[in-house]
Amino acid sequence: MKLLFVTQVLDGGDAVLGFVVRWVQGLAARCERVRVIALEVGDLSALPSNVDVRVLGRKGRLGRYFRYQRFLSEAFEAEGFDTLLSHMVPRYSTAAARSAARHGVGHFLWYTHKGVDARLRKAVTVVDKVFTASPESMRVETPKKVVTGHGIDLEHFAMDGAPPDGPPRLLAVGRLTPAKDPHTLLAALALLVARGRDVHLDLVGGGLAAGDSAFGDEVRARIAEEGLSGRVTLHGAVPYRDVPAAYRRATVFVSTSLTGSVDKVVLEAMAAARPVVTCNESFPPLFAELGEDAARLAFQQGDAAELAQRIEGLLDLDGQERAALGGRLRGIVARDHEVDALMARLVAEMGGGG
Repeated sequence: MKLLFVTQVLDGGDAVLGFVVRWVQGLAARCERVRVIALEVGDLSALPSNVDVRVLGRKGRLGRYFRYQRFLSEAFEAEGFDTLLSHMVPRYSTAAARSAARHGVGHFLWYTHKGVDARLRKAVTVVDKVFTASPESMRVETPKKVVTGHGIDLEHFAMDGAPPDGPPRLLAVGRLTPAKDPHTLLAALALLVARGRDVHLDLVGGGLAAGDSAFGDEVRARIAEEGLSGRVTLHGAVPYRDVPAAYRRATVFVSTSLTGSVDKVVLEAMAAARPVVTCNESFPPLFAELGEDAARLAFQQGDAAELAQRIEGLLDLDGQERAALGGRLRGIVARDHEVDALMARLVAEMGGGG
């Protein structure tokens, strides 16, 4: 298989998409060649020798479109690439549809978000399959949907023992946006502090889109209003390579995200063997095998009181009990969401023998 892989960013240090380099490594191990087309690139030092890169650039929408078409033509006509996989952006698929069809190229999309719009619906009509992490992660009902699980790097997010000594630390990772609902987490933290809990919160993640900066200011104001300035650390965007250290420091990982699809950062925390608490509707089926412990890990969206109760329950476990729970969570990720297993599945689904 000669695979053309289209993504927004290819940079091992990127705070949001740093994991894509690991995907490319896994794909390259199972393909004759991989070419990446990306809007921007950064640290490419870890790419295998059978991978090359074309850069679209972010400026000039019309020019970017024509560069994309030129890159597609170069790959399909001149160099015999036979498979196209677009990552997360449906318009990459629709813009490539004619060229892919003309050259008989296998055409695929990876998409994980509960949002459905006209661009996604159109992309579904032009690709052969849409890969997604869970049934809730791609909400266009189509026989083309293939549920594969996520791809978490268990070496990167290693199980490195108990958190350091000191007061318990809560951790949330993700963009600082309304969709992540940090206000509910701050309200829960205020309840814990009011009950005499000596606990600290680390918020890892910055803003990307227009309006994110203003929302960040709103969150900072809320922290001050709740009297939590000494108990919350806003780390901003953290390079992907440095995120595992944040998990290692954490006692409990908390996700108040409203996105509805299987959230990759929750799986990363599980891979790091940290207890998690989430309101995400996709996770209860994953937790079901934990029996009575499953209820410890879920709360209703926006319910700060229930979230505080769930956090307290996990903090009240002794260290060995939390470690045992974390180990079981890591086992779920290792079985169902491991990166090399996902890459092998994708290549097989796309018709490769890797």
